[in-house]
This record gives sequence, structure tokens and C-alpha cells, in this order.
Amino acid sequence: MKKVLLILFFSLAFQLNFANSNDPLLNKAKELSSNENYSEAIKVYNEYLSKTENKNLKNVYVEVANCYFKLNDRIAAVNYIKEAITNHGFSEEDFIYNKNLDKELSKYALAVVYDDLDTLHDKYIASLN
Repeated sequence: MKKVLLILFFSLAFQLNFANSNDPLLNKAKELSSNENYSEAIKVYNEYLSKTENKNLKNVYVEVANCYFKLNDRIAAVNYIKEAITNHGFSEEDFIYNKNLDKELSKYALAVVYDDLDTLHDKYIASLN
């Protein structure tokens, strides 16, 4: 029984991640970002955010934050991280373990939001009720 539940859980988690990776807008934004065309990537990510019905957007906000950080717009980068925290459950652990988050941005953003992290996370928890 445990094996069946684990298989179902991992299948669902894989499907959620796979669904995101098949979106043409999201793929275009990732490609632009990979090619260091950060300004255009931000536009496409924001277009995706405005059109998607997907609720699992934490990593999309992280990707936008990465783009802003690469453009040396640290304020916008931190604002997108704050958005990921308050609306999508980005946590202190994500600063360490999230594979999408730029390591330098992680250090910088955590230092900036650390004192407000509990308050921001409480807003996320309140939004679930």
C-alpha cells in the first residue's frame, strides 16, 4: 500500500512539473534567459504569469527574480522573491535548496528579507485560509 501511495504521489508531482515545462511561453522565456536576453525573458515570463491558470508559480517568480538580478535590478529581484514568499509559499529552505534560484541572488535576497521572512510567510499562510 505504501508503495502505491508513493508512486501516486511522485507521479502527481512529476505531472505538475511536466505541465509547466510544456508551456510554449514558459519555454520561450527560459530560452531567452538562457541566451542572456533577460529583458525579453522578463516580458515573456510576465505574459505567462498574466495568462496562466496554473497555481504552482513559485519557480516562475524565482526565474523572473533571477533575470532582474542579472540586470542588476536588485530591488525588482527582491520584490519578485517577496511575491514568491507571500503568494506561493517560497520558504527559508528554498533560499538554500531551490535549484532555480541564482546562488548570489539567494544570499542577497535572504539578507534583505530575513527580518521580514516570518511576516511574509504568515501572509502566505493567511491566504490559504
